[in-house]
Parts: sequence; structure tokens; C-alpha cells
Amino acid sequence: MDKNNNSLRGFTLVELLAVIVVLAIVMLIALQAVLPAMDSARRQTFAIEANGAIDAANTYFVSSMLTGDPNSGLPVNEGKTVCVEISTLYQAGYTELNPDNYSGKVEVVKKGSLYLYTVYIEKNKAMMVNGAGSDADSNVDIDESNVVDYNAETFKGTCD
Repeated sequence: MDKNNNSLRGFTLVELLAVIVVLAIVMLIALQAVLPAMDSARRQTFAIEANGAIDAANTYFVSSMLTGDPNSGLPVNEGKTVCVEISTLYQAGYTELNPDNYSGKVEVVKKGSLYLYTVYIEKNKAMMVNGAGSDADSNVDIDESNVVDYNAETFKGTCD
């Protein structure tokens, strides 16, 4: 009879605690590998959205020129800058960046025969792109390195 009782005893408290500690250590190691990858993916996605905002602004400005709207077209004179808010692009149907989550603007300046686009956009007061999209002589794609944590003091997200 004593033999049967020993086989039905189960695990001791020490054995259960040891398993829980080992599982906790494995989870901590896994989280340290996964969390940075998740943050990187969020920043890459936001960079793609910022590039999409530039494309939407380009379509907005060109459409305005084609429809003859003198207040919404590309700049005509060298060095002149025009601006469009993300909310305006959303309301006009050029982007899906909802103003409930996104705010900011896209600026375009005429330099010679080029139009250089710069985006200032933030998402949920968490991250922002603050002035990327062009360098001195060309338009460039926004990438993960252009996405930074949101800072209300430095964000220039409204048209002047």
C-alpha cells in the first residue's frame, strides 16, 4: 500500500518553484530579443506612413494645379514654400492618416526645376518625423533613422 501512495504524490513545492523560475528567465530573455524588434518595426511602419504623406501632398498639389485652384498649387517662384496640413490631406481623401492619430504638415519648396518635399508628422504624441524627406538638392526616402520620440518643444507640425 505504501508503494501506491508514493507514486501518487505529485510535485513538491520546491520543484514547482524551480520550474516557474526557469520559465521566468526564459521569458525575460525572449522579451529582450522581441521588444527591440517590435519597436524597430513600429518605426519602419511610421517612416513608410511619412513617405505616404509626401506622396499624398504631391498628388494634392498637382491636382490643385490641374483644377485651377490658385491657393493650393505648387510654388511658382524660386525659393517659395507652400504647406498642406495632414488633416487637409485626409479631408480631401488623399491619405488615410486620420487626424485623430496623426498631425503635422508637408512643405514643398521650389528649387530650380525641382520641388523638394519635407514632412513634419507625429503619431499619437509618441513618435515623429521632424523635417525629413529632402536634402539640399533632392527628395529622399524617409527611413527608420528619421523617426524619433515625440517632443512637443521641437515639433514643427503646423503650417505658418
